[in-house]
Amino acid sequence: MTTRRGLIITDQQLERCDQLLWELKGLLNCTFLGLISTAGQPITSASSDHHPETFSLASLTASAFAATRQLATILDEREFTLLFNEGDAVNLHVAQVNDQVLLLITFGRDVPIGQVRLYTQRSIAVLQRILADHSGDDQQLVVDDAYEMSMEREMDQVFRENGSE
Repeated sequence: MTTRRGLIITDQQLERCDQLLWELKGLLNCTFLGLISTAGQPITSASSDHHPETFSLASLTASAFAATRQLATILDEREFTLLFNEGDAVNLHVAQVNDQVLLLITFGRDVPIGQVRLYTQRSIAVLQRILADHSGDDQQLVVDDAYEMSMEREMDQVFRENGSE
């Protein structure tokens, strides 16, 4: 039996990730940036507006990315590390940071896709270094099975509230 390795992010790492996301948001003038786990759990985000669908967005994005991984397998490709969806008003760009983390970006049609890809590639290199550095002594935040169960309860509550309206 294999044990599932939880995603461990220290307070210091989370703070550095937040700083990078806000800097990237300013550079790209995008609407929403988020780090999510490949299991579909939100980790952190940078958005000027409250986004009420963060849990759904994280979950569906991780599912779509998992499907993309399976497509790569079927096509005998080692992996696809990028997912892009183009809409009438909003574009969605998802890139793999590491085995457990995805970077999610939503932006308008006025933002050049090439600019998003360029800054995303640079940011991923920095995020990989941040997430690999566990040298800090600060308290660790753990995204694991217990966290997943509490998020499922929270999502169930949200759906119950929305269904009763």
